[in-house]
Amino acid sequence: MTYFMQSKFLKISLFFLVGLVLSCTKNPSNDPETNNYKPTPYTLQIPAGFPEYNVLSIANPLTVEGIALGKSFYFDPILSTNGRSCNSCHFKENSYSIPIYNAKNGFKISVPPHVNLAFKKNYNWTGSELSLDTLCMGDFAPEFFNSDSATLFAALSKHPFYKDAIYKAFLINDIYTLNFKQLQKKIAYSISQYLRTKISINSKYDQLQLGTARYTDEEWEGYNIFFTEKGDCFHCHQPPLFSDNDFHNNGVSATFEGFDAGRWLVTKNNSDIGKFATPTLRNLSFTAPYMHDGRFKTLEEVVEFYNSGINYSPTIDPISSKKAPSYQLNLSTQQKSSLVAFLKTLTDDSYVK
Repeated sequence: MTYFMQSKFLKISLFFLVGLVLSCTKNPSNDPETNNYKPTPYTLQIPAGFPEYNVLSIANPLTVEGIALGKSFYFDPILSTNGRSCNSCHFKENSYSIPIYNAKNGFKISVPPHVNLAFKKNYNWTGSELSLDTLCMGDFAPEFFNSDSATLFAALSKHPFYKDAIYKAFLINDIYTLNFKQLQKKIAYSISQYLRTKISINSKYDQLQLGTARYTDEEWEGYNIFFTEKGDCFHCHQPPLFSDNDFHNNGVSATFEGFDAGRWLVTKNNSDIGKFATPTLRNLSFTAPYMHDGRFKTLEEVVEFYNSGINYSPTIDPISSKKAPSYQLNLSTQQKSSLVAFLKTLTDDSYVK
């Protein structure tokens, strides 16, 4: 074999060798043409007695990979240009809420906790969002993440985890095939998948239902006040969610300027003035202050508000108004203490640990 033939043979061999190496080192999970990869379906374990979880769109089914991606995004400031992440406003120790958020429009908002969101019918105090899938879309705005298109695309496409994780969750091989809004939607989808798995069901109340815990006499008295006409709490705060997923004017205000207008801000229906979503009472021990604007610092203040008399207005809820003309519960000091003791049995310490 001549030198020319040997050299040509060597070049051809090296060409095929390089091709073989490249084909072997190529990440198969990022190559849809060479595999039949599909995300792994995830079945949400719904606790006994809970309603079916709320999914308005079949476009975002639960998957193991989607949940894992959403969990990573929830705690990662990579989505923002200001160092914020979801847990910047949803602290774990506060049952994934924050005491007070001072909104740009001047509203003081007690941020609802991220707990049992899979079973809600609408979101935010005014029900401004109908789907958990789109709940965090607004977080990309300047007031929160101040996300930048070029920065976010570059960060995710170069990141060793997210490039592969996005493919595994949504079969998107190249995020540059999406526009900015489409990318935000996929991120929101993954975070909503993660939030659907955040279920709190291990409070003393839950253990009582299972026969693994006992109430004190004081807790029992509070239980009976809560679930009878004496306290009238159970009408709106129905177990197991301790919310009826509806809107009520509970008499916390008599005039309705700004955020106090409540549901009316969304519907512009005058019958909705002063109405707010019924908050869950689960994990109340972690979520002070209370009411939509955090006006009450303690549970004792909340109970005293209902006990001393609510504020009448034309849209007041019938449950709240039936004790007219005083609008008072007239509980004794001991009964108020017992009601607070019961409310504290709705605390799930394991959820924040």
